[in-house]
Amino acid sequence: MITGNRIVAAAFGGALCLAASSGLSAADASLTMKPLMAASFDAGSKHVVSYFVGGESGCRLTMMVIESALDEEPTPATQPTRLVVTVANGKAAHVDSAAGAALRFSCAQGAESMRVDKIDRIAAHPATE
Repeated sequence: MITGNRIVAAAFGGALCLAASSGLSAADASLTMKPLMAASFDAGSKHVVSYFVGGESGCRLTMMVIESALDEEPTPATQPTRLVVTVANGKAAHVDSAAGAALRFSCAQGAESMRVDKIDRIAAHPATE
């Protein structure tokens, strides 16, 4: 069953990449997606493949999230996770990782595009006197 899930996740990711793909590299700070355009990026120790469809209420964002590096057969804890979120027109949704990396998905007015920004969240240390 685990192998079957992995095959389904790979097929899903491959289909998205064939449709139209773009990647957000470490050097890139942002990327603009069009409807049904697949985008692939790393956020800390996670790898995200996403696309969206526009609608009256905003951008319906679908993300597949998995560990960036799988050295062995995946366990239930490392299985891909599919998330579906509707982001209202003109609003943003944030996806944070435990490592401090974050992705901000901003839906444009009319849900005609979606901007993805990489954000490095660093906790501030209190000043010492």
